[in-house]
Amino acid sequence: MILIFASCFLKMAAQNSINDYKYVIVEKQFHFQNEPNQYDLNELTRFLLKKKGFRPILESDVFPDDLKSNYCLALQSEVKASGFLRTTVTIVLKDCNNNIMFKADGTTKEKDFDKVYSYGLRKAFEDFDVLNYNYKPNGAIASKTVVNNTEDAKDDSAEVEKLKAEIKDLKKEKAKKESDLKETRTKLKGKSNSKKESKITKPKKADTYLEAVAIDNGYNLVNSNSKKVIHVLVKTGMDNVYTIKGNNGIVYKKEGKWVREYTKGKKTLVEVLNVEF
Repeated sequence: MILIFASCFLKMAAQNSINDYKYVIVEKQFHFQNEPNQYDLNELTRFLLKKKGFRPILESDVFPDDLKSNYCLALQSEVKASGFLRTTVTIVLKDCNNNIMFKADGTTKEKDFDKVYSYGLRKAFEDFDVLNYNYKPNGAIASKTVVNNTEDAKDDSAEVEKLKAEIKDLKKEKAKKESDLKETRTKLKGKSNSKKESKITKPKKADTYLEAVAIDNGYNLVNSNSKKVIHVLVKTGMDNVYTIKGNNGIVYKKEGKWVREYTKGKKTLVEVLNVEF
């Protein structure tokens, strides 16, 4: 009973001041991940924060100018996972002084690693509804300046350079993975061509598909039969990730397939789209 009361008190206390913060910074790699954005959890965290009205920013993104000069405008999010038979995913929001402003838990019995963390994360975000977040500038926070003297400026410059180096490393790692994948496909194709086949048949296309027609800043997904625009995709800052204009959800590429993820009522639905670019 005491623990429940303490948890409620923490959340209610955060509700009085959570609106003072303009941004939420999302880690590029959580402590239980083997690589950045493993299982798409970091992007999912940003997506769920945005649904709750926050302005989420990944650590690897370029920060807005006001955040560069005043990191106290943002809350830092931390996502942790624990448990074996039952997995609990915890998300914590801290201010620039490391004070906990809000904490939420989500527990699931799911065993599939591809699902367990996302399920727990979604359950934790259900507690965010009590916040009713709406940013209102706080003079005391907004007036703070991280870069206020020569030494601080040097430190900030060093952090920027460090961030650039990390982004560069991530790009190199991505390029290497793409190169390795291309090489593997080439080898498999060579082996396939070396086999004697009496007849080669092309896979039959689905009767109906969505044709991606390029427009400014995105694509129209047009039904191949009716020629009607089904979805309008708007580019984001990430490769193969789009928001759906005038609709709730995103479209992204996963394991070679285009997937639409959106909410309906209190449920989050995922469907595979047959898209041809």
